[in-house]
Amino acid sequence: MERERLDELTDRWRVRHDASRPPERPPADPDREALALRAFPYRTITPAVYVAEHGHNMVGFTYDDERYADADLDAWLLEVGRLLRGRR
Repeated sequence: MERERLDELTDRWRVRHDASRPPERPPADPDREALALRAFPYRTITPAVYVAEHGHNMVGFTYDDERYADADLDAWLLEVGRLLRGRR
C-alpha cells in the first residue's frame, strides 16, 4: 500500500513538473553546471546506455530543466530527460 501511494505521488509530481517547464530553458547556475559536469559521464557513455543502467533509480530527473554552457553536456542531459520521460 505504501509503495502504491509513493508511486501515485511520484506520478502526480511528474505531471505537474512537466506542465510547468518553461518553453525556453534558463541557464544553469555555475554550481549546478559544475555538479552536472562531475556527476554525469557524458563523454564516455551514451544517454541510452546511461538510462538503461540507471533510469530505474531516476524518478525525479530535473537536470534537463536548465541550459548548460557545455554544449555536449547540454545535449546529453536533454536526451537523458527525453529517454526517461519516454519510459514512463
